Amino acid sequence: MDPQFALPTNLPVPHDDGRAAHLLNLALPDLALPATDRTVVNLSQLSAAVVFAYPRTGVPDKSPGPEWDAIPGARGCTPQACAFRDLHAEFKAEGVQVFGLSTQRVDFQVEFVERNHVTFPILSDSELRLTRAIGLPTFEFAIDAIGGGGPTTLLRRMAWFVDSGTIRKLWYPVFPPDTNAAQVLAWIKSRQRDV
Repeated sequence: MDPQFALPTNLPVPHDDGRAAHLLNLALPDLALPATDRTVVNLSQLSAAVVFAYPRTGVPDKSPGPEWDAIPGARGCTPQACAFRDLHAEFKAEGVQVFGLSTQRVDFQVEFVERNHVTFPILSDSELRLTRAIGLPTFEFAIDAIGGGGPTTLLRRMAWFVDSGTIRKLWYPVFPPDTNAAQVLAWIKSRQRDV
């Protein structure tokens, strides 16, 4: 991991507020979201896929300020995404697709993907269709002043393993975010051994 993405040691730790519990074993809706690879992805059609959701990626040289770091679980979107990028070949070797998900617009996400050489699609829910349809946990943060690339409604950090269009495993809350990819991959490998 690039040292510039190292997380501060004093970040507040998020606690499970129960707002994602209803997602486990939930069938995803027949809903297509735009992706950074210029496709649309129908969530109900996903099989053997990981979707990790995050609040927002930043803009180089623009700090969101200390208020951002004070929100438990907010900081760490780039380290989380880059950790999935770094392990992407291993996910593929297990036959698992990887997708990121945020409420930022596709054009903003594409810039992030190109700048950080992300090797999988990131999905945009900038219209909050999925967020509202399945009641994803969110918080509000005014990000437009710093180039937020989307609405002020941001997703709480989480990850899902999706099979046959259904969320079969849920990681929530996720902390620290830079270890999430390794956690998910370890679970997938242990699941494959048990099959």
